[in-house]
Amino acid sequence: MTQSIFILSKSITIPFVILLLTIILRLLYTTKCQIASAQRKPKQGPSHLVAILGSGGHSAEMKSLLRDLDPTRYTHRTYIASSGDYFAREKAFQIESSIQARLKPCGPTGAGIWDDVTGIWDVVLVKRARKIHQSLLTTLFSSLWCAHDCIRTLDLIKRSSKAAPNEYPDVIIANGPATSVIFVLSAAVLRLLGVAPTWKMKIIFVESWARVKSLSLSGRLLLRLGICDRFLVQWETLANSINKNGAQKVEWSGFLVD
Repeated sequence: MTQSIFILSKSITIPFVILLLTIILRLLYTTKCQIASAQRKPKQGPSHLVAILGSGGHSAEMKSLLRDLDPTRYTHRTYIASSGDYFAREKAFQIESSIQARLKPCGPTGAGIWDDVTGIWDVVLVKRARKIHQSLLTTLFSSLWCAHDCIRTLDLIKRSSKAAPNEYPDVIIANGPATSVIFVLSAAVLRLLGVAPTWKMKIIFVESWARVKSLSLSGRLLLRLGICDRFLVQWETLANSINKNGAQKVEWSGFLVD
């Protein structure tokens, strides 16, 4: 009996020690990368931006958020939308019309067409994380399938980048729920595992203008996980309620949308 307990204890201890060592080494690696990232000079060349489009008001807010984006700096702009969003390309075209208006008064370029002034933009669809009225049980499986597709999509974006060939995108901006959260989590996992450098795929989450007194479910989840490089809210009262006792968990710079 004693021998059996010893063997069982040993069989449990060894994997636990391996897991613990892996976590410690991973933390050391991440800390080293963060120090290197902090010392790394801001990128001066072309950058690749990924914007995640939601439905309804989220896309309208994203259009407003990106209205002053400099296309000569972010020369490759990729828009992510859920599969089944038949208006995704139209939404992206409207955003591009706003972005390119100053440099191309005659109208924006089409998707996938390179321009020497405004660069290139494209639209990529990923599996939907959750459908309307979908049960929580099946949502777990659809979310995992969505995460797998998001990781595959990030690899595709890396290989097809015109701003930095064979490099992961520089910035990911999100403001919506469901698929948006899964995409952000997938990018964070790639950085955590060392697949992508820590200075790549900087995550910016902008809470909806409609959230005056409390964060959305997506916002609460992402803030709790601490994976966003910048977390912005649009109401000072909301920022003050979160940043208590001197904590600077979120940023407030006024209204970011029209």
